[in-house]
Amino acid sequence: MITNEIKSPLENLKKQLKKLDNELKEVHEAIRSENYSEYPVFVAHQENAQIGESLFDRKEYGLDYSINATTIERFKELKIITDERIPAFKEAYGNPSEKFCVFWINGAETHFIFLPFDKK
Repeated sequence: MITNEIKSPLENLKKQLKKLDNELKEVHEAIRSENYSEYPVFVAHQENAQIGESLFDRKEYGLDYSINATTIERFKELKIITDERIPAFKEAYGNPSEKFCVFWINGAETHFIFLPFDKK
């Protein structure tokens, strides 16, 4: 559930993701086309999250959030998501050709966020 105190940081994250849409889509498609996963996950964080491969360091690129790329399979390995939750995750994700997933680390809180790619 998104509370009032995280609405503003969430809007900032969404603005940043919109600016990076082309780059994220390219990485997303590469993960899928190279058969690493049908369900890529981007990790947005302000700390030094050690989940996935770093794509954009917030300090280097002047961003609010650093962005890493990983997969749902890696989340299972790390026990961030259980086998029982995978069907609900895939349902929320929807069509991976049209949407992408962000695991947002906001202080002590974490959220899966599913967003459509821009249609250009």
